[in-house]
Amino acid sequence: MKLSAQLIEAFSGTFLSPRYDSPQPTPDFHRQGWELYASDAPQVMLAAPRNHAKSTSFTHDFILATVLFRVEPYVILVGSSEEMTIEHLQDIASELQENEDLIREFGIKGFLTNQKTDIIVECTDGYKFRIIARGSEQKIRGRKWNGRRPGLIVCDDMEDDEQVENRDRRLKFSRWFFRAAKQALRDGGRIRVHGTILHEDSLLARLSKNRAWKHMIFRAHQSFDDFSNILWPEKFSEARLRNIRQEFIDNGDSSGYSQEYLNDPFDNDERFFNSQHFLPMSERDFEAHKLICAAADFAVSTRESADNTSFSVGGLDITNLLHIVDQRVGRWDTEAWIEELFSIQDAWSPDIFFVEDGVIWKSVWPMIRTQMQLRGIYINFVPVPSTKDKAIRARSLQRRMKANGVRFNTLADWFESLKNEMLRFTGRGQAVKDDQVDSMALLSRGFDTLVEVKKEDFYSEEEQEFEDHGRSVKQVGRSAVTGY
Repeated sequence: MKLSAQLIEAFSGTFLSPRYDSPQPTPDFHRQGWELYASDAPQVMLAAPRNHAKSTSFTHDFILATVLFRVEPYVILVGSSEEMTIEHLQDIASELQENEDLIREFGIKGFLTNQKTDIIVECTDGYKFRIIARGSEQKIRGRKWNGRRPGLIVCDDMEDDEQVENRDRRLKFSRWFFRAAKQALRDGGRIRVHGTILHEDSLLARLSKNRAWKHMIFRAHQSFDDFSNILWPEKFSEARLRNIRQEFIDNGDSSGYSQEYLNDPFDNDERFFNSQHFLPMSERDFEAHKLICAAADFAVSTRESADNTSFSVGGLDITNLLHIVDQRVGRWDTEAWIEELFSIQDAWSPDIFFVEDGVIWKSVWPMIRTQMQLRGIYINFVPVPSTKDKAIRARSLQRRMKANGVRFNTLADWFESLKNEMLRFTGRGQAVKDDQVDSMALLSRGFDTLVEVKKEDFYSEEEQEFEDHGRSVKQVGRSAVTGY
């Protein structure tokens, strides 16, 4: 029998929901999810908020409907840990052992295998099905039963907070999923993945951008400050959601609420940088005299997963406003970004080029020094002490922007990329991209070390001589005050 959302809902309402602790009316997003899960789409990803019955609807109900309606006899269930997945499998096994209506109507004869991580069930008509439970990153490749490989893999909250905070862990997990877990399916098999998006580079986030995957993403309500379009009003009233949000806020974790209930860790009131602080340069700003400096965040690898090299160029005017006039970023090798460095020197002639003192700078400095001698171009590099904590590193820039002390060339083609990266910077964990933030932060820290800019700093030699002459004239003759 072909599954549909209507069939799964009728099956759940008749046989399963009477056994739930506090059954609620089926929300519409469950129906939408079931329709997608029951479709012929080979690869489906679904993200929904915490406590919105994802496991009940898309693991428990869906797997039971799949095996009992003879759609697929061999299923692998994957969770973040084997322990959590065993709990889901035992709930399924309990239905098959204790739900008398289910046993009678679907002809459940008994268990051929009943282990914590593996059940095989036989029906009175001879039909058998098997469900295996595995934790994420456990071995599942090459598994067969009755000469068949699994036809369905259901992945329930495979990622945890600790795993997604580290870039290497995210990459390792992604490789396991695509190279091992997904390859365990038979030809024509289907895979269903659901959970909550914990990071912009988590597996769920990646799948939501992958054109080979069908996906749905649900939010508990419209946005952090907008409680319209509540996803499940029968269970989560606006008052309840506001109370939950306030608990997160009082705990200093607004982004936690956004992550768990809005599937967007960046939709909150404590962004490190806020969009209203990206002020545009005016025509007067472009014409104003500025002390130009540049800053570089170097990377020496061209691997796809490696950091980028980023250059930021800014000028401080006599009102001590910082104007960001150029931004360059790329995955260059050492020789390429040295060329970019000299290109910036040629274009802007910065008074100071700030670099972060560390292993990379010490290793490339001899090469740069040689190039300066060969080209006859000498750059005033000033190494700034390294700071590992990204939030501390960017605090100077954050203070400047909050005080409306930074202006951007918003017309430049690099601006939107820079703004997007800065808005997604949290100061916690490892962001997917933060290289431009690092060079911008270094530029701001560099300017902090300088004295205030004065109009005399921009005088030509003639203007300076005239100013000095004026001072000397004022010092000659009788004082109008003392008479001497």
